[in-house]
Amino acid sequence: MRKYLVLALLLLLCYLLQASVLPAVAFGGIMPNLLIIFVASCGFMNGEICGLVTGFICGLLVDIFGGDVIGFYALVYMITGYINGMFQRVFYPEDIKLPLILILGSDVGYGFLCYCLLFLLRSRLDIGFYVFRVILPEAVYTIVIAFAVYPLLLLIHKKLEAYEKGSKE
Repeated sequence: MRKYLVLALLLLLCYLLQASVLPAVAFGGIMPNLLIIFVASCGFMNGEICGLVTGFICGLLVDIFGGDVIGFYALVYMITGYINGMFQRVFYPEDIKLPLILILGSDVGYGFLCYCLLFLLRSRLDIGFYVFRVILPEAVYTIVIAFAVYPLLLLIHKKLEAYEKGSKE
């Protein structure tokens, strides 16, 4: 129960930072996606179901407070969390390469999915512009922030796992 409470508080903190602080540090309208970092981390640390639920709640928050359509970002973040959850079997806390690659891939996939569903279907076909001006800069910015945020999420995950093991014995 404590684990889910901490995850809920972290989710709320990440959303509040994403909505209030990160726009102030945006470069050319591009800001890091802290929610992708959180959803991907929850997925590969805790499994598909946790990634799915975390993604749904993060996406729903984005939809309610800033989206045009309720459910679009919830679906995108759910897919992201579920796919990252499939990598739980090969996740080792000591190895930072896999999580950073998954976070980078998640952000690129998120950007491409948003392009396809929000722009391509409206006949805005300039994918090169969107890739080089939005998707890749956001992915680079997100991965730079992930170098600082991911170790904190990993530390919290280890503490929660140790607490759960201690309370079961």
